[in-house]
Amino acid sequence: MNSKSRAIRPLLFVGIASLAILAAPGCSWVKNKTHYQSSHEANPLEVPPDLDKPDTSSATSLPTVASMQAPVSRAADGRLAVPAADAYPRIGELLAATPGVVVNGKAEALSSYDVTYKGESFLLRVLDATGGSRVVALSADGRLLTTGNAAELITALKAKF
Repeated sequence: MNSKSRAIRPLLFVGIASLAILAAPGCSWVKNKTHYQSSHEANPLEVPPDLDKPDTSSATSLPTVASMQAPVSRAADGRLAVPAADAYPRIGELLAATPGVVVNGKAEALSSYDVTYKGESFLLRVLDATGGSRVVALSADGRLLTTGNAAELITALKAKF
């Protein structure tokens, strides 16, 4: 049995060697290049000059507006000669002393009072202005009130100030 196993070894060696020789060219079949890899056309993309950037010259134009604020009547101007920090507490005292005015709330950080006067609710704000301060009335939707009960109240406050 010993002689038979010795005879099989060279045959086994020859079989493995021939199998390796036959399989070696098969590896190149696996590395076959596809059509796009073997293509020789690799020119960079060229974009025509008129397609390089879109025309945005009219896209960002803003309409012209003469004035962002509504015209303020002189009666409801509410300009005071003292700074807003000094005018705010004094306005609060005058609102409490004015008949028909109900102060619903106040916000000292915003220098504002939520008031109701003659059935109309609005916000009175004391703002810093050049050379002093200014009292303005704002509606619930943030519009500046320059006429009506708000203007009447501002005029009365300014007269008492």
